[in-house]
Amino acid sequence: MSNNSQTDQPNNKISRIIKSILIAIFAIIVVALIQNFSDIDFIEMFRPGTKIERVREKMKKELKEEYGEEFVVYNIGLRSATGDKFYQARIYPKSIEGTLKENDRYYYGKATIDKGMFGLGGVADTYGEIKRSIEIEKDLLEKLKKIFGERILLKVDQMYEKKNKNDSYVSYLNPTYEEVMQRIKEEPDRHRLLLELYLYIFDRIDSKQEKEKRRKDIFKFVQYLKEEGLFRYLEMGVIFIDERILAPSYEEYKDKMYDREWITKEIDGETIELPPKNFRRKMSQELQQEIDRMSQKRLIETMQGIRKSELAYEGISRYNTQYIEWIYSIKMLKENYNTSYEEYEEQGILDNYQYINKNDIEIVRDLEYIYIN
Repeated sequence: MSNNSQTDQPNNKISRIIKSILIAIFAIIVVALIQNFSDIDFIEMFRPGTKIERVREKMKKELKEEYGEEFVVYNIGLRSATGDKFYQARIYPKSIEGTLKENDRYYYGKATIDKGMFGLGGVADTYGEIKRSIEIEKDLLEKLKKIFGERILLKVDQMYEKKNKNDSYVSYLNPTYEEVMQRIKEEPDRHRLLLELYLYIFDRIDSKQEKEKRRKDIFKFVQYLKEEGLFRYLEMGVIFIDERILAPSYEEYKDKMYDREWITKEIDGETIELPPKNFRRKMSQELQQEIDRMSQKRLIETMQGIRKSELAYEGISRYNTQYIEWIYSIKMLKENYNTSYEEYEEQGILDNYQYINKNDIEIVRDLEYIYIN
């Protein structure tokens, strides 16, 4: 018996050492997993309900924590990219339900959650970028109305980028407009806001004097953007829309317009197609009569009923744009239109894009304008 006991003692000691080593290894693995997957909610693995409903619940919870309001999460599906699987959903703030913003894709974003081995990852979303565009619009709209009048709509597209350790710009979705501008102020060489503004002015230009006034208006607003630090990376379209688009019968005439046999024309070396001249003249006259009977208040109310997603070439712009002016900063030209940038540099006209005087503003007539005044 004593011999067996002596034999067992070393074996028991070895077993305890092995067990301690295994426990230590397991602890190290657990700590590493927690550090590397800190966004993963391990409790998700044990919660009741379908996986889709758990994804929805987690997205709604984290979106409310991030933005302080309820979100609708729908169209949840499993996606894959570069071998990784994740859940993706469409999202929008519940507060827009019952308003003009509902069903306007401009206000709808996406949210994703990684489908990890140990549970769901953290929520990433694009609404931060949408919210920043709304903040910029709110900041600029009052100034725009002072310069251009009340009959104006603004659409904002933008992207905030920051340089990484490799000195390359990387986009970030979440910082607010105020935070982005503060970062640019503190480190202008490491942060930038690529800004696209689309001004829709529902007031056609009827004379040379009015055209000159609008040139001054645009120039004044460009100087304001410079003062606010928003001109560095800027692309801006100033689009003068014929107000007859606001007439009650416009949609009816629009439908009839496409039933006509269109005529091909050569204008300034460009080939375009337009409805027959007699139809265009009748449409112009009858819609003008309706506009003349509308009050300023009703015109503005009708204009405000236009969705953001309709503010586009294939929306209201095509055929209703009378004049247009495109503003580009030099940095934006180089960033997005490098071929044009090199051509202008070779021609020695890059300085025109600094907009030092109002003659650098060129308001050009749109060739597809259908109305006959």
